[in-house]
Amino acid sequence: MTIPTGLSGSVQAALFDDKVVGGTVSTTEVTSWGLNLNASRGNIGAELFRNTWDAPAEWFAENVTASWAGDSIEEGVFAVWIKEHTQYYGFSTNTGEHLWKAEPQYYLDNYMGGYEVAIVYGKLYSAGVSGIVYAYDLTTGERAWTYEANDPYQEILWANNWWAQIVFITDGKLYVGHSEHSPIDPKPRGAPFYCLNATDGSLIWRADGLFRQSNWGGTAVIGDSIIATQDTYDQRVYAIGKGASEITVSINDNVVPLGSSVLVDGTVMDVSPGTEDITLKLRFSKGVPAVSDESMSDWMLYVYKQFPRPEDVEGVNVTLQIQDPHGDWYSATVTTDSNGRFSHMWAPGVVGEYHVTAMFEGSNSYYPSQETTTFGVDQAPEEAPSAAEIADTTVSQLPAYPTPSEVAQETVNQMPAYPETPAYLTIDLIILVIAAIGVIIGLIAYMTLKKQK
Repeated sequence: MTIPTGLSGSVQAALFDDKVVGGTVSTTEVTSWGLNLNASRGNIGAELFRNTWDAPAEWFAENVTASWAGDSIEEGVFAVWIKEHTQYYGFSTNTGEHLWKAEPQYYLDNYMGGYEVAIVYGKLYSAGVSGIVYAYDLTTGERAWTYEANDPYQEILWANNWWAQIVFITDGKLYVGHSEHSPIDPKPRGAPFYCLNATDGSLIWRADGLFRQSNWGGTAVIGDSIIATQDTYDQRVYAIGKGASEITVSINDNVVPLGSSVLVDGTVMDVSPGTEDITLKLRFSKGVPAVSDESMSDWMLYVYKQFPRPEDVEGVNVTLQIQDPHGDWYSATVTTDSNGRFSHMWAPGVVGEYHVTAMFEGSNSYYPSQETTTFGVDQAPEEAPSAAEIADTTVSQLPAYPTPSEVAQETVNQMPAYPETPAYLTIDLIILVIAAIGVIIGLIAYMTLKKQK
């Protein structure tokens, strides 16, 4: 537990598992000490170390504001902040030895600088009025990386960046927001809430205008992988985390003949509790589509803050697995569109019942979901011979000089039986047969006349 004072020349103490480390910071020296809390190491309260480091002469000459900025027993470092120089000095929590001096930060950080500090993952992280997040190596004090939260609208009155506030650090990530202790209305648009990779400072995601923080109402917190925060644009409290998804799948024609294709289609929707709000139900009468992690920030602004609908929304991947009657599998991956819909056309190869499983495997934004359906494939009906085919077969079976009655009888013999054929098909077939008989009779008559000549 850290006991902050924030006053130059004050005493600072930090209580850890097996020792207490503290010190006095002034314009002339930094004195630190450690007290034992581990009985196996000796007497409780015994002094482990005491070290006094003489401050640079300019500290006293310029009457700087020197303060204890932060500490970490796990990392073995505590830091002192010099406000007027916007500069950190690192010291060992094991010996009190001075370790390094960092290069100065942007001049705006002399106001409230050294306030937003965290020491973890082998680095000291710092943020402030400049809107720049800094990371310093704890071994050398060298600057490892920076990230600038720029204000594209340039509505911040004192800079081109948003005042940065580290709200919490977890899972190798820094979560940073913007707040101001005395904002004016209307508030500047697009205050960012963003997540940085703690190792290299790369941006993981950023949402401008989604969750503006507060100096007085408490900042965002996290527990059980859920972020809870007030947004000072609309004065509502939000919970941010993985949401529930719901997938549907269907086949338009449940039974198709062999040789035909089936169209598998469905949707993947966001069914998080927030989508049950009546204002969202009125705007999204068919549900809120699930979208990719890359599209999430702009999509949430559209869904919950009435921002314009993004033009380049990417959907989520859906895996389709189809099992045929023999137990063999066919798989395909499709992607939903911006309305949450997916489709896939496929031609089954054998007769029988097919089982279809549609799976959304989840993402950083949604939990997975799956659904199943079935369809059947019937044997395709045999094709009836055409009138020309009947005529050809009839002619081949006739004697050299058939009579009309022999032609008619042989034609009837060649016709297929259609016990269940609808009446209109029978009429069509009779017309075709009569036409074929006429062709055959005409052909025979022509051949007869030719031979007579």
